[in-house]
Amino acid sequence: MSESYTFQPLPLINPSLDISENHYWNYHNIEELISCKKPLTASLDEDLFIAVHQMCELAFHQMIIDMERVLKTLAQALQDATDPIIGNTAEVCYFFRRILRLYEVVNTTMPILATMRAFAEFRTSIGPTSGFQSFQFRHLEIMSGVCKYWDGGTKNAEGKLHIAEIEFNQRYGEQVAQWFELYRQHNLTYYYQILINRAAGNSQAECLVNLQTNTNASAILQCFSAYDNLQRRFHKSHLGLAITQLKIVGADQGYFILKSCLSVSSPKEHKR
Repeated sequence: MSESYTFQPLPLINPSLDISENHYWNYHNIEELISCKKPLTASLDEDLFIAVHQMCELAFHQMIIDMERVLKTLAQALQDATDPIIGNTAEVCYFFRRILRLYEVVNTTMPILATMRAFAEFRTSIGPTSGFQSFQFRHLEIMSGVCKYWDGGTKNAEGKLHIAEIEFNQRYGEQVAQWFELYRQHNLTYYYQILINRAAGNSQAECLVNLQTNTNASAILQCFSAYDNLQRRFHKSHLGLAITQLKIVGADQGYFILKSCLSVSSPKEHKR
């Protein structure tokens, strides 16, 4: 069922703003955005390294905003069920599909780093920084319902944590704990399980039929499946890229920083 929406202009957050002075360059803060890249060496590959990660982080930020809307509308659809399984999921899928497109952007952008030939020019100058420390990606994973699989993932052969994990825990440990509590019963996996329980029949096959023959349930399951695949693609490609680049500079310990990426868990795909 399609719905029509009427949107009205919103007032300015800052009423004193002169919108006649708004131009592309200052509305989008282009100069400030570019200046956010602050390479520590003269390496042009370092400039690329920063740009790719910042593009992904911008995508993660928008994905978090839309995931809040997905979770809210999904909870509402389950609450307002017009049949034994779920109510209208049009709004859920609207925002979920946008997240999927943003995830495709991330999965297309990150591999650009494979063209980086001069990692050795700046790797030793950037310290312990690691993709492990992306707090926005952790936020998104917690909203997805994954467990804290990365905890202790950087331990070396002697059982010592890498400085990247130590510093991350000091900087974001409290925030991560708050996210886990906030989304404990408000995440993709939690709502997915409710959906499965409602569709449960005498067998897995009967459960699957119940879901696939329900228009609203089938639509949201397709989103779940696509999201799961994109998430796994990102983990595997990022891990492979990191191992390859770190081996180039002889930093095999990078494997311990990122190896936990392989143990990601998320809503399981129901195959047709």
